[in-house]
Amino acid sequence: MKLDEAILESNKLIQWLSARIDGVEVSSAERVRMAVGCLDMVLEHQRAIVLLTSSHIYGSAAALICLVFESYVRGLWLYFAASDDELDDFKRDNLRKNFAQLIEDVEKHDAYHEGVLSSVKELSWKVMNSFKHTGFYQVVRRNKESEISPNYSDEEIIDGLESANAFAILTGIAIADIAKDEHLAYDVYERGMEYFKKNPNRALQPTAESGG
Repeated sequence: MKLDEAILESNKLIQWLSARIDGVEVSSAERVRMAVGCLDMVLEHQRAIVLLTSSHIYGSAAALICLVFESYVRGLWLYFAASDDELDDFKRDNLRKNFAQLIEDVEKHDAYHEGVLSSVKELSWKVMNSFKHTGFYQVVRRNKESEISPNYSDEEIIDGLESANAFAILTGIAIADIAKDEHLAYDVYERGMEYFKKNPNRALQPTAESGG
């Protein structure tokens, strides 16, 4: 797939998800509102990545991939795993668990027991953080032979788009699950399968259990 095609596919996905998720009703319970707030950030970050990529602002787009992953895991953790005391800690911005522990807690839930999230962290966490914190992986892509300017390959840019899109699809399923909307969950799952048939190399593919 060419870069312009990948951007077009990403925008189609954004429009499709927005048309189905915007206006979905969820419980007003504090746990739900915090969890869905995190998941809503996944979708906003994904839209920002596509917008930045369309504007050739590739470094900033790459930096947001880590935030997409973090927002998704935090949303799942708040809804499926956090104790009442941990919710209070989160409200005070005093969360005492690190990111690996959040993933461990989430993967105790039946829908996430396959360990996909921990695998993603093991394989990609160092690189994600390097892009987010302007580490070597980010800085080396600001260097060309004779000048300092963006130097990202189309393959890398497309991979970033596809990663963000994968999280957006999984987020749609999670929101549907929290809303207890089985029809929406099925629709997003089917749309996800359609997307992954065109983009078969993504590690984050929704299973029938994804989202609980």
